[in-house]
Amino acid sequence: MKVKLCRLCIYFLLCLVCGCSQATPLVQSLNSVHHEYGDSVHDQDYNDQRLINITYPKTERDLLDEEIQARIAYHRQAFERESKKATSTELPELNIDYQSYIKDDRYISIKLDVFSSLSHPQEQVETIVYDSQEDSILTISDVMNDEALNLLSDMAKEYFQNHYPDECYTRHFAIHIAPSAHNFNTFVMRKDTLVFYFAADTLFDYGVAWEVPYEHLDDYIDMEKEETAVFVPYQDVLNEPIKNIDPNQPMVALTFDDGPTRKYTEAILDCLKENQASATFFVLGSRADDCPDLLQRMVLEGNEIGNHTFSHKQLTTLSKANIEEEIIATQESIHNVTNLYPGIIRPPYGSKNDTVMECARGKRIVTWTIDTEDWRSKNAEAIVNKVIKDVKDGDIILMHDLYASSAEAVMILVPKLQEMGFQLVTVSELYEYGKNDAGKIM
Repeated sequence: MKVKLCRLCIYFLLCLVCGCSQATPLVQSLNSVHHEYGDSVHDQDYNDQRLINITYPKTERDLLDEEIQARIAYHRQAFERESKKATSTELPELNIDYQSYIKDDRYISIKLDVFSSLSHPQEQVETIVYDSQEDSILTISDVMNDEALNLLSDMAKEYFQNHYPDECYTRHFAIHIAPSAHNFNTFVMRKDTLVFYFAADTLFDYGVAWEVPYEHLDDYIDMEKEETAVFVPYQDVLNEPIKNIDPNQPMVALTFDDGPTRKYTEAILDCLKENQASATFFVLGSRADDCPDLLQRMVLEGNEIGNHTFSHKQLTTLSKANIEEEIIATQESIHNVTNLYPGIIRPPYGSKNDTVMECARGKRIVTWTIDTEDWRSKNAEAIVNKVIKDVKDGDIILMHDLYASSAEAVMILVPKLQEMGFQLVTVSELYEYGKNDAGKIM
């Protein structure tokens, strides 16, 4: 394998000379999220002392799953230790998300995007490359021999000096572009490209990702051509069904955060459709492309889609530019699938300040009146009891379409609430009929 991939790397480097590579910011465009392998697992834990939101893939590959869990455990333990010392007025936050890639049905790459906010926000990338045929975790030394690594270093240096001429003559740059396996060990193998990640304060003050396409490689490797299903978005605005809502009768809005997920969002939509009920789904932009058919189904069946930001970061810890990026990228992700721009936004954790309100201008900020805490109990009976005990006309009920227990609770709640005389409508319909004034239009 080493010899074979060494020949690949030489081809990559020839591509560099021909200008076929490209460098991008380390935190790449928020629209470039890939979940090609594994089932998403969500771990949320927040209180008045810190916020934790972790999403990672379950791959059913024991060695790979153990490595993923070990990386996450390391970051979580370090965060919990340091958060006890934090002096910031904002709650300490740990946010871990992932991208996954599979190449030739053999190589699985996992990229962990780790964001923490203690005294100040920090972002870093970790990667894991797994050979499913050999059941082994790969390093760059498994992929390239010393000769190839020397050539890679020379060509990378030339590339960055050509494209970042004013920033490549520092001691830092010289050290971290040198032909050391450590310098090039943060990488992923994608279907069409090999990508290297360089953290902030290595090559430059900011992180960059260096992407090298390997098209036209049929003479060098035996690539299996995969037929990929192509999603074609609707060309026209999706039409919602006509509803019969009695403004004189009580109504509530079920809302679901952090999806969609193939398994649980679909089950919730099935229940809503069966009972002729509606709900509002506050979608993460990073998840929109995972299940485009479910987003279209939401609209076609009379539900509402809201903006829950792209990465689920606590917006009050971010700069105005980063807040706007989180919101706008999600608007575009949803529009790409439905041709609709959401008119409502729910900030993660309900966390907002004047800057968040300014960035959300023109959209309604939506919070909730009943928090089921389904992420905490993960118990369908407890979720149902919490709603039934407190529910009243105009309530906005917070749930998450991430857990089996939440989907099970919906199967009970929807018909039960209807038996109690409540109409199940969207958040915007609550406002339309004057049932709730908790939102604010900027």
